Amino acid sequence: MRWITIALTLCLTSPATAQTCAIDFTIEVTQGVGFIPPGTLIPGHASFSTDGRSFPQEGGTTGHMANGAMLLGDDIFGEIWAVTTTSFGSSSDMVGVFARDVEGFSFAGVRYEGPMSLTLFGLPGTRPVPAPPTTQEEWDALDLRRAFSLQAHGTDMLAGDVLDLTATCS
Repeated sequence: MRWITIALTLCLTSPATAQTCAIDFTIEVTQGVGFIPPGTLIPGHASFSTDGRSFPQEGGTTGHMANGAMLLGDDIFGEIWAVTTTSFGSSSDMVGVFARDVEGFSFAGVRYEGPMSLTLFGLPGTRPVPAPPTTQEEWDALDLRRAFSLQAHGTDMLAGDVLDLTATCS
């Protein structure tokens, strides 16, 4: 049975180019928590390296395995494990950067420990290929909606609009 799983994984995995990106952004809080009210501006940073492993997911999305970290403010930190993309979708193109095992934020006994996500949407055709963006121009084209969220196990979330995103990729 294990060899079947390995064979299917190899068949479904498409070759992709590894890349490294550093992204700086600001979120304007739209759904606050505790002492973080709506309208608060919080700086964020994400650094990740994809490892060249990509695979198709539901709804035309492509998953790209990644390693890295996402930081919000001074204390909220999570491990980046995946970047997802859609291209030439029927409703919008999307790039999502996802962190897990988030630490550093709790309020009223609720721990906000993940997932933490940065999702950028563009008009259909914005992403000509399912690979993550590599240039600032490609990141800027994803301007239909730009959102951030940090979940608390489905009970609540800290969320906001993404502003001032700059990305350097190689």
